[in-house]
Amino acid sequence: MPIKVRCKECNTSFSVRDEAEGKRVRCKECGAPVKVTAAKQSKQRSSSSKPADTDDFLATLDIDKLEDKAAKICPRCGHDVGEEDTECPSCGVDLSTGRMSEATRRKRKRKGPAIEEFYSKAWGDAYTFLGNHKGLAVKTFLYSSIASTLFFCSIFMMMWCHRTPPRAFWGFIAFVSIMAIPGWIWFIQTEVVRYALQKKDKLKRINFDFFLCSALGIKFIFWVILFSLPAQAILGSMGYYFISSGSVPVGAILIAVGFIPTFMMFPLAIPHMTVADPTPGWLMHKLGKTFLTLFKPALFWCFVFIVTTLPALGCLAAIGAVYGDGLDTFFSNVRYNSSIARDNGAKEYAEENKISDFVEGPFTGKTPAELDPTILIVPSILWLVACLFYAPTLIYNARVNGLLAVHCKPDLNLITKVDEIKYVSKAEQVKTAAPTARWKLSSIGVVAGGGLGAALYFLVPMMPEMLLYVLLGICSLTILGCFGTTLVKINQRDGIGQCMLGLFISVYAYGKGWAYAEDDKEMGPAMMTWTIFLIAGNLLYLGMVHNGIIEDEAIQPPAAEAPADPAGDPAGDPAMEAGPA
Repeated sequence: MPIKVRCKECNTSFSVRDEAEGKRVRCKECGAPVKVTAAKQSKQRSSSSKPADTDDFLATLDIDKLEDKAAKICPRCGHDVGEEDTECPSCGVDLSTGRMSEATRRKRKRKGPAIEEFYSKAWGDAYTFLGNHKGLAVKTFLYSSIASTLFFCSIFMMMWCHRTPPRAFWGFIAFVSIMAIPGWIWFIQTEVVRYALQKKDKLKRINFDFFLCSALGIKFIFWVILFSLPAQAILGSMGYYFISSGSVPVGAILIAVGFIPTFMMFPLAIPHMTVADPTPGWLMHKLGKTFLTLFKPALFWCFVFIVTTLPALGCLAAIGAVYGDGLDTFFSNVRYNSSIARDNGAKEYAEENKISDFVEGPFTGKTPAELDPTILIVPSILWLVACLFYAPTLIYNARVNGLLAVHCKPDLNLITKVDEIKYVSKAEQVKTAAPTARWKLSSIGVVAGGGLGAALYFLVPMMPEMLLYVLLGICSLTILGCFGTTLVKINQRDGIGQCMLGLFISVYAYGKGWAYAEDDKEMGPAMMTWTIFLIAGNLLYLGMVHNGIIEDEAIQPPAAEAPADPAGDPAGDPAMEAGPA
């Protein structure tokens, strides 16, 4: 009976005659010596059992009978596929050709879901997300109602009070409370988008921080102003002109149209605010390029936002259309009564202190108007209903924005990692780095100063007078600071004589500063700042003069003298001095 042996070198099995038992034979494959040992005796098997020899078993095995012809696998990777599949879900090849289609190749190259899936997935997924976060919607309603109620009450008190300290206090409270609403919108949007990019469907517990939301609200408003400024410089100016001419609807429409580009780029900016470097979300030229690529998803988000916000907008429109005149009359009467209290209080103060040259105000002795607070009931209810509609809408639209970020992530160019910043001492920077070229700094100063000054010149009629004086003061203080820095540098380099000359002749100091900027790194930015605020401040000043806020005899032409009235001096007519009621 043949004996089966196995070579330990090449692991090959072969059979030898039983006479070779106990001897060594050479392997038929590699030639290595193999010792032949006797096979172990096994129990006798019936004639129906399988053959003992494995080679004989494999020779008699019918592969066609063992094959599962009902199963379907991918010809490339061997992955199981369904009967109705045309592409392999694992490697993506076409099951009929064995090759990957161009559309599948582009989809896999994106390293993310296709944008086309976003449009069909957004509606249902956002609704499911809202159902899982009902508590967050309830919190949004409560926070918005409380913040808006505090704002309206503070505005009422600011109008009611006639003294400056309490008016300033209530004005501050009104500002902080109203900023909490856009701040909460910004906070929810960024948190939901951040979790969506992390592929998480459940948010952690979110708490309301009043002052954090107020700070985020200022950030939100600043972003809106930054992105709306180019369009509002044209459309806003035209709108203000029409409103001043009496065409209020046309002017309001023009101003509203100026905010449309900002509204359309908002869903693309929010994903940038959730990553390590949000800089592209603040740069209009970079976000504008992204918008040209992703304008379809951005417009889809805007459409979803408008559709879901229609109930809240309807409540606000009803307040304005039905109760707008009544509310205007109510608050006008509040201001009227405050003016009466102010003038009467001034008269009492003058009488108590026996001020002889006191002039009574136009509202002294007038009867206060009667206030009807019932006009506030229905608008307040409509406002709460608007908050009720707005709360779930905010969560819903935030989720849609998160899905947009997930599906458009390869095209958004999000900066998720920031290079490590290595600290270099100021002394080392001065030694190693060269100063920036003067022509670059001067060009930046002229362009930036001209752009800022032109914007301020055209925005002068739209801004409060106090804010204009504050901006003018900031420009003046900045110029004085740069002027002082230049004088110190002149004193260090050229002595006290040259410094005194620059003190009395500012043009000389300005020229010397630019001369020092050639080899002094500190003087370059100082002179650029001086140039920016010098141009912007002068244009702001000219705008204030042009609009009559500041009277400058050197700029305004002298008024023509009126002919003498033979009947008498018109300045002595008491009717000419009386102000309007």
